Amino acid sequence: MVDAIDTGNYRCITSHEPQSIRDAVHDDLELSQSIYEHVDAIARRLGADPKDQVPFEKYAKAAESLLKPSSAARAVATGAPFIERVDLLVKLISHQLGMPNAEIDYTVQIVDQKLNERIVEGGSGSP
Repeated sequence: MVDAIDTGNYRCITSHEPQSIRDAVHDDLELSQSIYEHVDAIARRLGADPKDQVPFEKYAKAAESLLKPSSAARAVATGAPFIERVDLLVKLISHQLGMPNAEIDYTVQIVDQKLNERIVEGGSGSP
């Protein structure tokens, strides 16, 4: 469910403190839905069956109870120098398909910034 990962998990990583998945999704529900639908369109273009897609409304409802930041956001906040980068993978694929998205690009930029801060501060990513 890559659309959910890009809509909530990586958007928990902010330029300041991490936010909960609920806040990442619900602070701007319209933006979240547009990201979700864009990633879904990419998945369909790659051959995903639309019948397998979870409707955004169901995802948004589930996100209401996710009161902690994603594991990726918690890892970055505690100093991990590297994390799994599904956000970057989605960005690269979207650009390759001619389907870039400014919000996905922005999320990647923020994650890059936070990871690079750790590398610069600690030399090797250590605090």
